[in-house]
Amino acid sequence: MVMVFIIILLVVFFLWIVYGTPIHDFRLWILERQFTHTDIHHPIESISLGRKSYLGGPSTHGDRVCIYAVGEARSTSLGENDIRQAYQNITVAGLPLKVFFADGNDWPYELPFVIWQEELWGMSPTENTVYMVYIASKYHFLGDLRCDD
Repeated sequence: MVMVFIIILLVVFFLWIVYGTPIHDFRLWILERQFTHTDIHHPIESISLGRKSYLGGPSTHGDRVCIYAVGEARSTSLGENDIRQAYQNITVAGLPLKVFFADGNDWPYELPFVIWQEELWGMSPTENTVYMVYIASKYHFLGDLRCDD
């Protein structure tokens, strides 16, 4: 009986190391559903370039948090000020909706923004403004190696 318990404990530990903490995947899934099912009024002139999600750690060592971010890349002929005004004071799941531009200098140098910015640079073949509208939250990393840099 003790041997079965030890084997189960080793399997659980192995799965934890390989696949991470399941609660993080579940929380990201919930955040993705909330973002998808919220009626966000995007500017009429904008088009969707695709949705993005991120689960991982910050780029600063020792924070011991897991970042969840869900967003949508969009393209429009509108200027940055008009885009910012369109999303002003909108919340999704109690989180403020944020906007970052692919060619702007206002991106924080941390994950997932560094990855998303590189992806956004090549998305629009036209002269349009490419931007990301997203929500993000943080939780304790709970020993999940995906969240520990």
